[in-house]
Amino acid sequence: MREKAVGRAKFGEEQRLWEDAIVAWASYIRQQVGSPRTVKRYADSLVIAGRSLAGMPICDIGKAEINRFVATRRAGGVTNATIRRDLMAISSLLDFSEDEGWREGNPALDKMRRLKENRDPIVLPDEDDYRFVLSRLAPAYADMLRAARATGMRQDELVRATRKQFNVAGRSLLVRGKGNKQRAISLSEEAAAIFERQPASLLCDNIFHVNGKPIAQAAFVYSRARRAAQKAAQKEGRAFRGFRFHDMRHLYAVEFLRDGGDIYTLKEHLRHSSVKTTELYLDFLTPEEAEAAKRGRLDPRAALGEEAIVSARKG
Repeated sequence: MREKAVGRAKFGEEQRLWEDAIVAWASYIRQQVGSPRTVKRYADSLVIAGRSLAGMPICDIGKAEINRFVATRRAGGVTNATIRRDLMAISSLLDFSEDEGWREGNPALDKMRRLKENRDPIVLPDEDDYRFVLSRLAPAYADMLRAARATGMRQDELVRATRKQFNVAGRSLLVRGKGNKQRAISLSEEAAAIFERQPASLLCDNIFHVNGKPIAQAAFVYSRARRAAQKAAQKEGRAFRGFRFHDMRHLYAVEFLRDGGDIYTLKEHLRHSSVKTTELYLDFLTPEEAEAAKRGRLDPRAALGEEAIVSARKG
């Protein structure tokens, strides 16, 4: 009550309702988030949140209101992962409102940090199933799936990748990832070859395209191919376990570590917020492989080599 009283006194002249804040936030978020799909996901979450928060002054939304929203979602059988996504959208709106001077604090962010997300266990795709799905995809879509395995890039990152971002000589790619943040990644010879062989188009600069048009419904195409592979496998009487496009990112990570990579380089390549996330892939390694992956950069010999160290000492 005290917080609300202070809020009304402080923001009385600039008081905005939940709906007012959303209208202003909508134009802001489109500039901040490159993916229309992500913008839609945020908007969908705010529509759901509006059932509990609509009509309220944005400065009055505090811990109690956020806790009630979370309790309502849980009562509806919604998972923690989905609730976290809803809180992420509310947090974005509250951050924006605070920047505009309409409120103080972000209780949604605090709640999201305390809410544990039960991650689904990582299941790596079977090699035969991977090739079975590839055989049912058009060339551009098949190469996108190959590129995901060869780079660990997310689906929307590959969809947005352009030739201007691809450094052929340096075998690197400037990736636009979550939150429109950019990172440069090194490409293996295989990954660079996949990008290079895509036909150029005068109609768009995207590396992956269909007849000069950017790929708009990649998620639908891959889910349809997965269902088609499932039906074909049943007809042939063979075993088949479907997988998501995102599982290529997991497969890349495990194969990178098995090939001698370290978790610190992998963390930066995948742009994980914490190395704890990257360490999940150690479960797929032998104890010896896991120890080598954790040592990585911590052991200077792994980066420089014994001869380089000796030379450095002499110098």
